[in-house]
Amino acid sequence: MRIIVDAMGGDNAPQAPVQGALQAVKEYGIEVVLVGRGEEILKAVHNEGVAELPQGLSITHADQVVEMCDNPATAFKEKKDSSLTVGLNMVKAGEGDAFVSAGSTGALLAAATLLVKR
Repeated sequence: MRIIVDAMGGDNAPQAPVQGALQAVKEYGIEVVLVGRGEEILKAVHNEGVAELPQGLSITHADQVVEMCDNPATAFKEKKDSSLTVGLNMVKAGEGDAFVSAGSTGALLAAATLLVKR
C-alpha cells in the first residue's frame, strides 16, 4: 500500500507528518510519499535523527502550501503546485492508494471532489 501524505498540512507541519510517516514505514512496512517543500521535509527527517530516507519513504517536491486563510473552493486551482493539489493529482494518476492531509478540510474536500472524483 502506498500512502501519499501532505507534509505541509497541519499546525506542526512538516515535523508531525514526518514523524508519522517514519513510524508507519517502520511499523507497518507500507510506502509513504511525503509531498511538500523538499528541503523542509528533509530537515524534519534529520531532526528525527534519521540521516537517510529509509526504504519505503520518498519525497515529492511541491513549492506551494494551501493556508487555512485561503479560499477552500479555489485554493487548489490558484495553487497548482501546492502539496495538497500535487498529492491529489498523484492519487488521480494511480501513483498512490490514499491521500492524507491535516491541512484545510474545506480545500481538501473541494479538491478531492473535483480532481479525484468519487
